[in-house]
Amino acid sequence: MQRIIRWVIAVGLVALPLAAQQNIAIISQAQQALTLADAAGAQIYAKSLYDDAAYRIRFAQDNINSTRASMQAQAEMRAREAIFAAEAARAKARWLATNATISNLQSDIQRFGGSSNLNLATEDPNIDYRRGATTNERIAAAQAAIDQARSAGAERLVADNDLKTAESYVASARRASSNSDVADYQAYIAEMIARRAYYMARFNEASRSLPDIQLQRTRLAQTYSDQQANLERAQREEVERRTADLQRQLAAEQANRQAQAEELERLRSQLDENRRAMQLRIENDRAARIDAETRLDEAMRQYEAAAVSGNSADLDRLRRNVEDQQIALRTVQERERLDSQALSAEIDAARNDANQQADLTQRQSQLDQYQRELQSDITARAEIERRHDAAIAAAQQQRQQLEAQAQTLREQIQQAQSQAQQQAQAAQAAQQQAAQAQQALQTAQQQAVQQQQQLTQQAQASAFDAEKARQTAQSAQAELARTREELARRSAETEQLRLQQQLAAIAATKTESRGIVVTLPSVSFDPGKTTLKPSAKKTLQKIANQLKANENIRMSVEGHTDNVGKAEKNMTISEKRAQAVRDYLVSLGISPNHITAAGKGESDPVASNKTASGRSANRRVELVISM
Repeated sequence: MQRIIRWVIAVGLVALPLAAQQNIAIISQAQQALTLADAAGAQIYAKSLYDDAAYRIRFAQDNINSTRASMQAQAEMRAREAIFAAEAARAKARWLATNATISNLQSDIQRFGGSSNLNLATEDPNIDYRRGATTNERIAAAQAAIDQARSAGAERLVADNDLKTAESYVASARRASSNSDVADYQAYIAEMIARRAYYMARFNEASRSLPDIQLQRTRLAQTYSDQQANLERAQREEVERRTADLQRQLAAEQANRQAQAEELERLRSQLDENRRAMQLRIENDRAARIDAETRLDEAMRQYEAAAVSGNSADLDRLRRNVEDQQIALRTVQERERLDSQALSAEIDAARNDANQQADLTQRQSQLDQYQRELQSDITARAEIERRHDAAIAAAQQQRQQLEAQAQTLREQIQQAQSQAQQQAQAAQAAQQQAAQAQQALQTAQQQAVQQQQQLTQQAQASAFDAEKARQTAQSAQAELARTREELARRSAETEQLRLQQQLAAIAATKTESRGIVVTLPSVSFDPGKTTLKPSAKKTLQKIANQLKANENIRMSVEGHTDNVGKAEKNMTISEKRAQAVRDYLVSLGISPNHITAAGKGESDPVASNKTASGRSANRRVELVISM
């Protein structure tokens, strides 16, 4: 972090503006920081910061190639501000996601009869950071953020808090002239550094409480399971006691058959009823065990699949789900063990009763078969859980390795960019090193996809073994169908993620429920015109090269305008611009059957039309890509 800050200071205040290649690298770095924030859940837990960073990136992309030097400088400052805003959003998302995990664990503790008095500090994900309208007010807001971080113990809890650097930014902003862009820029970066330190301090503070809460939840869950097993055991012992009493009464009555014939018949009917109830209970417990095993295997598959690429909140939720299903299965297994004991005790009692010798052999055979089934199931479950534990351990190790590789590659990219900054004469060589590092990162990502497929195959093997252990519940054909559906879903998700990463390197990209949305900036057309500019055609050529390889791609081209002028004219311009983009993509090889065009006019703004930057953001063409 310190290295990035120094790099930004040196470049932002001494060497504005940079060459076009360096500007693109800064925007790329901001997009990477925003992607990391998104992966940490910033769109949910730190939406206002995330949206602020995304807006500054869009402004930078729209104006970095402006013919006006002042606009280029503004675009570069917004890109650098976006880096720090994304870092703060990522830190806040990690803090609030940890809070959510702790809250879920506390709910479980209360459900199991325990209590947790841990009170967590929190903050609204959509909080409006009020910075004021003047430079002095923004400097005061930055200083307040620094004071807040120090009050939360950031200097003690966060090793790379960088609060001294933030103080130096504030001091520099105070020395600048009033209401200047540079002073505003310095105040904003100081505020984002301080907010990141504050959120990291809160995250570290919450993380220290997480292991104890998890341990308390696990212990209470086990205690609850034991209580349920004891209750079941007491109920069964009561039934067995009553059955033994009936058997003793029957033996006593048999000594005086002639006098007690009717009573003897009644006792026999009761004993038969108890046997039928026992058999029904055995069948119900067997069905419950099969259902519990099915749920546990599904929970294991989800946990194994998420172990490589899922976030910490999802992993914790899936782990708790596996624990709950294991507790439910152990409860059913305990009932079956008690069933076996009760049946064995009944057969032992029948050996001493001459009137029950006729079906004793058959009942003993049923008992032996039942006990073998239980033992076989226990053995199979032990092997499945062993494989599950091995798969999880391997996935976690792989995830750690991939994260370490990704961190190493990011450091290599930053080092290459720093060398390019310091050695202007060797800029071309540094860019080649950065490209090589980027290629290595893509190779590592491809290896991650391959290893994830291997883990998926291991999960399928575990699922196959589970199906083999409970042959009475499901058929192998049904399992194969589910496995194919899961593979198809994972393949589609992987392909969509790959496509999104490739498109993000070309233009502003986001993911919505309707698909991947690629935004072409307003500079793609001259004002009031519907003819594509050469720069826009180059961007569309790169996008088409990524899309032509996939025959399953479907694309909708949507044109948008600001609210300047008449709505009818804006609708006509948006339709013609969307059609122009569609025609050009078709000319590049995209199937005309896979692409449509529509004009939205001024009906769907993404920013306020009251400002020039907002109107510029609203004048756009969006490619909505689905698979």
